Amino acid sequence: MRYRWVDAYRGIAVLFMVTLHFFVNIFPIQPIPLLNYGIRGVISIGDMALALFLFISGVSAYLSISQSKKTDDEAVSDVVKRYSRIFIIGLFLDFILLALVHYIWWVLEAISLAGLIAMFFIRFSDRMKLLTIAVVGLCYSYITSFPLVYFIASQFPNGGLLGAVPLSGIVLAGYMAGERIMKKKRKSLPFFLGAGLLLILAGFVLSYFMTYDRGIGTFPHIVLSSGFCILLMIPVYWLVELKHVSSRILEEFGKSALLIFVLNYPVLILALALHINNSFSTEQVALITLALISLLVIASKLYLRFSEP
Repeated sequence: MRYRWVDAYRGIAVLFMVTLHFFVNIFPIQPIPLLNYGIRGVISIGDMALALFLFISGVSAYLSISQSKKTDDEAVSDVVKRYSRIFIIGLFLDFILLALVHYIWWVLEAISLAGLIAMFFIRFSDRMKLLTIAVVGLCYSYITSFPLVYFIASQFPNGGLLGAVPLSGIVLAGYMAGERIMKKKRKSLPFFLGAGLLLILAGFVLSYFMTYDRGIGTFPHIVLSSGFCILLMIPVYWLVELKHVSSRILEEFGKSALLIFVLNYPVLILALALHINNSFSTEQVALITLALISLLVIASKLYLRFSEP
């Protein structure tokens, strides 16, 4: 069973990621500071893009497991297989990207690896999950404070293999959120409001005592971005699930998330191969981004139409 609000949330994540990818990474001469992400020690709204996928991935994992007609072990195995397929697809695409333009994106791999790691802890109680997130995040932040370890992690987007370890905490946060919101429905929203605000505040406070670094996934980023993801879930759930507000385009984006990620690769390859990256003004980038998103909407509609049985 598909939930409209989950697809809409994933659609927002897709739209946000694509916009950042075009508007910050590829085309502009000078990225907008508020959106420019991955700068060590600087908190930006752009830092939340990957976290949205990780969080809703955790929600989806809970829904898949809890609603499966198979045994728990078989349901978990299906989720693990899904993450594994996404990892293989991402690795294959990045191999092509590396061979053609000497660039690695490492987004699909980061999401899938973090999900795979999170699956080891879903049997824990919520308190143990939270303790695991805290211990792993703090230990990771301490270890990456050593120059050599930081150098290794920072050589890869999203911290590479090392970065997937703390990022799994956001997946676990999504898993717990999915469980609570499906069991308590509307009654869970005040709790999420308080939890989201508390996590964001805690993330800001932690950033004064340890390095905030979205690029390698340090603990302050994990905490702050988890709070952001929870707060975004509240209006999406309330509007789409409870008030039945139309969100068809967002849902189509959400259902076609993997296809849209795949379509990003030829855009990136062409931009780098033709040397047109980092060469447009903000206004030009806005038009290019709007045009490319429109094409992605069309591709998403065609994909959904032809994929229907």
